[in-house]
Amino acid sequence: MKKEILFVIPEYSHGGTNKSLENLLSLLDKDKYSIHIYSIHEDGGKYYREVFKDYILKKSLTYRFSHDNYLTRKIANLYKKYAGWKDWRKLYRREAMLLQKNNRFDTVVAFQEGAATYFASYFSKKVRKIAWIHCDYKDWANKRQQEKDKRIYELYDKIVCVSETARESFCKVFPEYEDKSTFVYNTLDSGTIKRMSDQDSATPDLDEDYFKIISVGRLSFVKQFHKIPSIINAMGNEISNRIRWYIIGSGVQEKRISKEIEKYGLENVVVMLGQKDNPYPYIKRSDLYVCTSSSESYSYTIFESKILHTPVMSNSFPVAYEVLEKNCGWVCSIDEMPSLITDLINDKDGIYSDVKKSIEGYEYDNKSIIEKIDELI
Repeated sequence: MKKEILFVIPEYSHGGTNKSLENLLSLLDKDKYSIHIYSIHEDGGKYYREVFKDYILKKSLTYRFSHDNYLTRKIANLYKKYAGWKDWRKLYRREAMLLQKNNRFDTVVAFQEGAATYFASYFSKKVRKIAWIHCDYKDWANKRQQEKDKRIYELYDKIVCVSETARESFCKVFPEYEDKSTFVYNTLDSGTIKRMSDQDSATPDLDEDYFKIISVGRLSFVKQFHKIPSIINAMGNEISNRIRWYIIGSGVQEKRISKEIEKYGLENVVVMLGQKDNPYPYIKRSDLYVCTSSSESYSYTIFESKILHTPVMSNSFPVAYEVLEKNCGWVCSIDEMPSLITDLINDKDGIYSDVKKSIEGYEYDNKSIIEKIDELI
């Protein structure tokens, strides 16, 4: 008899959480599990609504009207502001009870910290509950958030972090939950990534006459894409005239990044490509992937670049040392990037060609990850 598994997500937008779930769904044994997905919000584009369409659970009429309807949400937010109403807990509890009654779940997985974890906590104690943390919790949660979360995580049977570094960060805040916390790397569908990298192979945006650098992610402050123009400027004209640095993504920092590009006069060097449902052809055809983030809990794009055998350079946040081997790339500070990129472009002492050759042998193995997830659920 199949186990009934529910994954709760915040919304359908692009990002590491939904990418992680997309990959996991492709690898879980459908003969063992009947899988369902519930999204708290309807925000986000069409891509993940389409990817998850066979698993999405229908919401109650009350929930759709009071929570997902734009007008009623606007009224509710005004009420919250002036009446001191804190959250949607009564609605979430009612919805969770209805979902459990109609589906009889064996396991409920809150697949992201925050709203998904609060919502899933309202399911019955008879249901196995797993909380998944996709962030560096210590950096992500302020004191008020931590006080709220302490009560919530007590209701979960297991707490899963996406890297050992992420688990250590969580346990520094909540040492009392160390025994029921663990870490499981995200699954990656290497075959699909490789197949998708061969689609749209023309990628007309990429100029083959230059050393091609690429960065992919949300245009948010933590990704630090706004620092890319100053990194290039520090290399000097001789090197900047030999490169093209492409940025794939969308988000709130877009205007700031554009202003930095204009500030240094690098409109022809830094190319913002916008959001791409399939960034893999761009990563595969680039000479170097650069992660400028100030913090990551796992870093999908580093692993995806390794799968596509594109050398990686990463800023020196803690998890970078865990996920980026020396034969696949380099970990350094933002301040060290101009000098190191210059050496790579010039292939000083074979620094680039040696890694480009060694990364060709990289393979990502999901087997042990899936075995661990099977044990959890």
